Amino acid sequence: MKKALLLAVLLLASLICRAENDGKITFAWLSDIHLNSFAYAREDLSDAIEDINGNPLIDFVIMSGDLTEFGDTREFMMLDTLLRELDRPYFMTTGNHDVNWSENGCTAFEKLLGPPHFCTEIKGYRFIGCGAGPALRMGPPQIPREELVWLDSVITATPEECPVIFINHFPIDESLCNAYEVSQILSKGNVKCVLSGHLHVNRAYDAGGIPGVIGRSTLRRADPAGGYNIVTIENGTMSFRERIIKRETKPLWHEVALNRAPESGKKGIQAPDYSINREFPRVREVWKIADVADIASRGAISGNTYIYTNTAGAVHAVNAKNGKHIWSFKSGNKIFSAPCISGDTVIITSCDGYIYALTLEEGNLIWKHDTEYPIVATPAVAGGVVYTGSGNGKFHAIDLENGSLVWECSGLSGYIEAKPAVDSKNLYIGTWGAKFYAIERKSGKTVWEFDTGKGRYFSPGACWPQVAPYTSDGKSRSQVVVLSSDNFLRAFDPDDGRILWASDQAAGRESLGISPDRKTVYIKGIGGTVTAADISAGRYSALWSLEMPYKSDFVPTNIECGARLLFIPTESGTIHAVGKDGGGVEWSRKISHSAVTSLCNAGRNRLIANCMDGTVVCLEF
Repeated sequence: MKKALLLAVLLLASLICRAENDGKITFAWLSDIHLNSFAYAREDLSDAIEDINGNPLIDFVIMSGDLTEFGDTREFMMLDTLLRELDRPYFMTTGNHDVNWSENGCTAFEKLLGPPHFCTEIKGYRFIGCGAGPALRMGPPQIPREELVWLDSVITATPEECPVIFINHFPIDESLCNAYEVSQILSKGNVKCVLSGHLHVNRAYDAGGIPGVIGRSTLRRADPAGGYNIVTIENGTMSFRERIIKRETKPLWHEVALNRAPESGKKGIQAPDYSINREFPRVREVWKIADVADIASRGAISGNTYIYTNTAGAVHAVNAKNGKHIWSFKSGNKIFSAPCISGDTVIITSCDGYIYALTLEEGNLIWKHDTEYPIVATPAVAGGVVYTGSGNGKFHAIDLENGSLVWECSGLSGYIEAKPAVDSKNLYIGTWGAKFYAIERKSGKTVWEFDTGKGRYFSPGACWPQVAPYTSDGKSRSQVVVLSSDNFLRAFDPDDGRILWASDQAAGRESLGISPDRKTVYIKGIGGTVTAADISAGRYSALWSLEMPYKSDFVPTNIECGARLLFIPTESGTIHAVGKDGGGVEWSRKISHSAVTSLCNAGRNRLIANCMDGTVVCLEF
């Protein structure tokens, strides 16, 4: 119904495109505002709004993403308040900072400001902007699957003769992991120019055969004032001039001839290269699913049932042997968390604020518990209790049988994303407030806390912590291990939070694996290495470090440990299988052109993987 209505509106609006399009258009183009990043960010935007309001030549405003720094609710409320002072029409798209550090699960933008995309007709030109991703923190630039579906429908419904100006936060080049797919969609339309941000500079580039322009950030940085671009379309030419807020408009720095024939899809953007798969023919694809939405989380398996979630808010169960659909369940909003299977019950958390209990066999709802705030954290189940964090500094304990509240812990610093580790006394979890906590299972009281002291960007927020045994003075003890985004692997005494040892030798950032006996940890370094370390003696003892066939990788997806192999996820959609002895890469398989978000051992030399672009694949090796 919504798609039919959209197409009807676009077809009706296309009559406008048939009008003469030689009328002058002038608009202000703002990008990379990053509210809450620096003390002056708010002032720079406020001054830009005042500057635009005082310029009668400006018809409207376009903002091309990274409107905020962390995408949290408070920042979008601040943005909404400031934009109420703007007396011109404005059109916005989201950037990666607006979606992938979000305590509200990327829901606040739409609630407060509307959809992350727009399509509008102005004097014979169609301006189309779509939102950016990825929803996965530190993942490579990507336009979400849902946004591509929308973009394709809009471009398809646009008459061939109608000139289009396309806006996205990311430049449409090889740095965008699904640039080829985007380019193929744009090639269906009469796209005259692509406007992008992200790089904070004024620059022209080739957007896969379409003239592309990157715009500066609104932020002043080391300059006395911030700035933006004033863009004019007149007589078939699009001209760009940099405006220093309340000071001067600089001379023309770039022009685009809008009457040239677009070459999108004909050059510039290369199709993803899967040739590496021919080097390892013994690795084969058993089954594959192309989901309609992004998949930002890990999957879960029980027997022959594999369960995964997507950012459209759906839960899907498929047969692990053949990939055939078993059941689906729809929550009320996006899902970024992994499912947790306990016996014949599946626990799901959603950005609609609910914790759901479903039957494993049929996906029927058993109960749901309202936390009244979006949840992006993955739940854990122990002793008949569901434990999960939330986006508002709370941690919840819910009765597995009936969904009633056991206790609630409040006042935690930052939002919770990871799955907690649990032992007989406590649960352990990191937050995006640079904190790591031990919470008593019985009462929900905080036992101890640790602060990295380095701020939000350097938090133990994404890594799933692990409880591991160690031997000291002939006695068996426990340690809680977590890999933080400050590159430190730390082990804590579970009783008092004392740091037993810490090491940044492996230079890892959140991507951690642990052996079945929990005596060896594996760390994916951000500089292109995988390291193994023995922690069984209560200290960090490096065993080996292996150079990998990629230069760097920041994807926080867990390393999966098999009986003989380690499976290493990458941001390029390639999985590398490494021998546990560190002898080298035994095989590689590229399954997508976007980040691998989940690896799940399916037994009998089978591995199931999810990718950010909605790919789910089962490999046999």
